[in-house]
Amino acid sequence: MNSQKPGTKKREPFSEETLDVDGNVKDSVVINGNGNTVHFDRQKKTRKRGVGKKPQKPNGTIIAAWIGFTAIIFGAVITGAMGWFPFAPAAPSPTAFVTQTETSSPTPTDTATFEPTLTSIPVDTATATSLPTATLVPPVAVGEDWSQGCISQLWQAYPPVELDAKGDGCWWEPVYAFSADKGNLYFLSERDGGDAELYGLFMPLPESGSVTFTIRLESLENADLLMGVFPEPNVESDGLLMVIPNGNVERNVVLQKDPKTYVTKQGTVALYQGDGYSLSFTFTTLSVTSKVNPNIFVTNQVSIKKPQKWLFLGYKGLRGAYRIEGSFLNFVIKE
Repeated sequence: MNSQKPGTKKREPFSEETLDVDGNVKDSVVINGNGNTVHFDRQKKTRKRGVGKKPQKPNGTIIAAWIGFTAIIFGAVITGAMGWFPFAPAAPSPTAFVTQTETSSPTPTDTATFEPTLTSIPVDTATATSLPTATLVPPVAVGEDWSQGCISQLWQAYPPVELDAKGDGCWWEPVYAFSADKGNLYFLSERDGGDAELYGLFMPLPESGSVTFTIRLESLENADLLMGVFPEPNVESDGLLMVIPNGNVERNVVLQKDPKTYVTKQGTVALYQGDGYSLSFTFTTLSVTSKVNPNIFVTNQVSIKKPQKWLFLGYKGLRGAYRIEGSFLNFVIKE
């Protein structure tokens, strides 16, 4: 490595010869050489007042180097100060940045910006299940109901009372003492005592036609079996009333009675029940008649000047204790 100081020239080796310096050497260093010895003699300078030393030009390369070195040092100091001193601004916390982005609410999707429409709202689709609608079931036709184990909703209770529908065109049973079973309208009622009472069923009839049925009795103790056709659903209206009175069920009579006074008008002789008592009603727009089959007894014509007529099947429990049991069967209605 060259140990020569910057700014000095390398001295050339002196020879034994004398070094000659030409030119103006005023106010300069005088060099005398003799052999291997060099003597430097500086002449005494005399500075005149007002006369100064001529300034030398600064070395541009050295100045630029010093400026660069100073800038590097200054920058290092500033950088270190920012890291050590408490008033230096702190770098952003990466934890706060991560928390803000990862735990923030998710960006709403395009679906969230859609406005709801009526077609997109589920209907309780529950639940948004649509509500069930009641389906009206027509009453079962009279004459077909008993064979289905049904009392059609066309029948009306007497005395009037609110009945419960099964939802299939039939009433819940029993209706009073009546229930349908195996094609029959069965009845059973009994009590230990009390005043007379009357129960039964009314059904509307067409303007004209006939209805035929069979009565089979099991018990008729202090009770009468009633059948008739009336201008309205009321047993006391001006109609035709037929009665099998209380007594022996195996041999009995069939009577015509006044609906209002309950007085007997006419009737049959005692008849054997056998397979049952058969009875028919024939009606027109103006009148009605009754017949005990087969042509045993026919009533007089009774005037009913209403196109709408009503068939009644029931019983009357007389004063005191009573018991009645039996059934209507082979029911046929014709227009």
